[in-house]
Amino acid sequence: MGEQKNLFLAIGLSVAIIVIFQILFPQQTAMTPPAKNEVEQLQPATSIDDIQTTSKEIIKTKEEVIAVDDRVIISTPSLKGSINLKGAILDDLILLNYKETLDENSKNISLFLPDGTSNPYYVELGWKTLSSNSSLVNLPNLDTDWKATSSSLEPGSPVSLLWTNDQNITFKIHFSVDEHYLFNVSQEIENNSSSIIEVFPYRLIKRINMPDTINFFILHEGLISLLNDELLEKKYSALLDDCSSTNNKKNLFCDQKATGGWLGFTDKYWMTALIPDQNESISVNYRHGNNGRDNFRVGYVGQIFKIKPNTTNTYNGKIFAGAKVLKILKLYQKEHNINRFDDSIDWGWFSFLTKPIFIAINWFYGQVGNFGIAIIAFTFLMRIILFPLAHTSFKSMAKMKKLQPDMQRLKEMYPDDRQKMQQELMALYKKEGANPVAGCLPIVVQIPIFFSLYKVLFVTIEMYHAPFYGWLHDLSAPDPLGILTLFGIIPWNVPPILSMANIGILPIFMGFTMWLQQKLNPAPADPTQAKIFAFLPFVFTFILAGFAAGLVLYWSVNNILSIAQQWLIQRKILAKKDA
Repeated sequence: MGEQKNLFLAIGLSVAIIVIFQILFPQQTAMTPPAKNEVEQLQPATSIDDIQTTSKEIIKTKEEVIAVDDRVIISTPSLKGSINLKGAILDDLILLNYKETLDENSKNISLFLPDGTSNPYYVELGWKTLSSNSSLVNLPNLDTDWKATSSSLEPGSPVSLLWTNDQNITFKIHFSVDEHYLFNVSQEIENNSSSIIEVFPYRLIKRINMPDTINFFILHEGLISLLNDELLEKKYSALLDDCSSTNNKKNLFCDQKATGGWLGFTDKYWMTALIPDQNESISVNYRHGNNGRDNFRVGYVGQIFKIKPNTTNTYNGKIFAGAKVLKILKLYQKEHNINRFDDSIDWGWFSFLTKPIFIAINWFYGQVGNFGIAIIAFTFLMRIILFPLAHTSFKSMAKMKKLQPDMQRLKEMYPDDRQKMQQELMALYKKEGANPVAGCLPIVVQIPIFFSLYKVLFVTIEMYHAPFYGWLHDLSAPDPLGILTLFGIIPWNVPPILSMANIGILPIFMGFTMWLQQKLNPAPADPTQAKIFAFLPFVFTFILAGFAAGLVLYWSVNNILSIAQQWLIQRKILAKKDA
């Protein structure tokens, strides 16, 4: 009886954990700011606080804004967009390989939007001088009209922007782009004046208005950086609270010094990151301001350069702007020595499981060309790995089922002496080699695999809109054919609050397989426990209705394989008894 209660407790705990996964609560950051002796508070002269910004009050469409200024067209297999020649701003970028929805007519994902639209998001590049020398050099700003060496930027066809001031100092910004999402950008100064000039370059990502975020605790959206080998993740609210431009007591993480690394803003699937030369010392700033609209800024400044007359200085760096595809991130990480760039994907605390699981599924996908089939193949792989444990468990459960008549006989023999009955039961278990709690072992082992697979399906871009067969067009989303729409007959967008009630075809099938598997297990001796156990398949069906279809597919196939294995073992053991 005590052992059965332990089994019930383990399964009940599993249900509780899964229910918690359905609860949305504010994301918690686990990052701690560096110690005071590791971070030096930066002076305003080496921060992005006073960098010139624009604030257009009249909201226009992107097409209206783009039509006003001259631009360099960006055209690659993965991107299209443009660079604004007024200010040399990278503010127009569309991801060609990803759409907003599964609709054929859906728009492609817009990553950048120019200033003047409803939610501007862009990258600025420029130079600054020390405050004491601000009057000595006429620097380009956001109102500067640059000249371009070409009208388009394509892989293998770089473009340069040029502007010469009234002191005969020429500023150049050289852009090149690969076939994916990486821009190489160098800032060059030709000092043809008669004076020594002192300047330092800056690069800045700016995001106007609080972005729409999922705000799910297993996903980070907001500031992300890898500086001094420390991964920092902060929500937008952290910048608002701790890094205000008007706050004289900023949190230590708001101002840092580092060598190399990377920093930017991350969404669920997309990211914009500034990547300095990995040997370059930089001063990093994270900021929030408000001049009618929230604006969030991530940027850095390089070292001060003293440029003598008739000499040239060049500052190099990179910009990543696109989808967080693991193989592309790892390619950049390797080729450009970008430390832990693949950690921009939110693998979570269980990265030691989530990464291998994704790599395995992605490998299977490369072999079969369908992520649904890949998940099924992964399920078979897990069954093979866990076969010894499952075999031992199912064998013990089969013995328990065979012992049901003997257990009932002991219950009748000692109706008023529970201690004696427990002693006799334990002796019976020992004699027959049965373990009443063995059945919960596969469940316990499956829980971290289940959670990790859920994480993989939720955060990896490779699973985004990944189709299976039939009605399952997106394995990262719940089954679309639910009860509340009469399995697709009624065209109705079910509110999120009713998602658990909108049970789809695949969750129903999963619940049936769970019920069928339960029939192979020995029934609990306690009638109350038996009723509760009998109700669990229905509970899990409701809970998993709102989960990704790929996760339900994994659970269903795992149940089918368990049923087959358990049935064969029980048949073998019961056959021995009859013999």
